[in-house]
Amino acid sequence: MEPTRISPAEQKASKIVLVVLVLGGILIAGRAFVGMAGELSAVGKPAPPTTLGRIPDFNLTRHDDKPLGSSDLRGKIWIADFIFTRCAGPCPIMTQKMASLQDVLSGHRNVEFVTISVDPVYDTPKVLRDYAQHFSADLKNWSFLTGDRDKIFNLCLRGFKLAVAENPGADYDDMIIHSTKFTLVDRKGNIRGYYEGTDPEDITRLVTDVGTLVANP
Repeated sequence: MEPTRISPAEQKASKIVLVVLVLGGILIAGRAFVGMAGELSAVGKPAPPTTLGRIPDFNLTRHDDKPLGSSDLRGKIWIADFIFTRCAGPCPIMTQKMASLQDVLSGHRNVEFVTISVDPVYDTPKVLRDYAQHFSADLKNWSFLTGDRDKIFNLCLRGFKLAVAENPGADYDDMIIHSTKFTLVDRKGNIRGYYEGTDPEDITRLVTDVGTLVANP
């Protein structure tokens, strides 16, 4: 089944709304949002978000068939989510929000985006490449990952502390129940926040928190 399509006009509108929300949220929080590319500067270097845990070491396979692991992300701030390409529910919304975040935060170096499939048997590197292209993802700093199913479920449950489970008897587009949260990870692999991937207010908070991590290396 082809992913739910979001028209170019809807994509553009979504990105405009996200930028407006980010502007308002950051100004209210006492932070400056600079430029269309999402340049952030912290006023007085506010404290970064609390450490909530640590991502364990992992090694998976990217959309281009190249390996990517936790060691490759050391020294970078990254945002991760879990989806699957046959999902007709929240996954297309989450991926569109991630694409908007990529645009908003494009002015920051060393900020990466990581999308991990919870349906890795179906979501081969080629399927993930096609999915990324459908959402106009910039693959220079956005990796779509697949790999061993058990390892991915374990990483999601025990590493990210997020829910994931098979849904026996459901249609294939609803066969896996998984968290819709985005996870913010710092340069050392520490979890610094969870954000509802379909909630504009949480997305605004995420952008603000990225700004504090950028300002506090």
